[in-house]
Amino acid sequence: MDIFLSNLRVKLAMHLSPRTMRAIRPFMTIQFVIFMIMGIVNTLVLVCSATFLDIIHQMFLSPDNALRIFAESSRLNFIIGYIISIITSFFLNSKYTFQQKPSLKTFIRFPISYIPNFIFQYMMVFLFTAFKLDSTLAYIFAAILGTPITFAAMKLMVFRKRKTT
Repeated sequence: MDIFLSNLRVKLAMHLSPRTMRAIRPFMTIQFVIFMIMGIVNTLVLVCSATFLDIIHQMFLSPDNALRIFAESSRLNFIIGYIISIITSFFLNSKYTFQQKPSLKTFIRFPISYIPNFIFQYMMVFLFTAFKLDSTLAYIFAAILGTPITFAAMKLMVFRKRKTT
């Protein structure tokens, strides 16, 4: 994989300016590929958690139960699934992507690093829907284009390397 990414960087450098290469270089690393894989796992955790909670609500709560109405109207299952996926993502990215020991400080910073991505994705969805374009397409583009923003935010805000003196 490292050889493939190295060859890709060399080929792109022939066609792109040095400034552009400096900007895209952090996204052409094994670390970024691992981050993408962790993102897929994170998405699966979110979808499975929320779906599992949906099934639990459907199986055990009657249609007229006040708790079921509350959970369905507020999308509580999605929120709980999202929280579970953020926690899972923190531990996976700590260990595999950034190879750092999890700490309380990084655990607190981690959800904050998602804020730029959330803002970017929300703006994408807002623009797509404002122009009456397909919202599913907006979600896909927002997720794909928002990934480098989240990676950069995590690398700079949460998992930055400590300077040794």
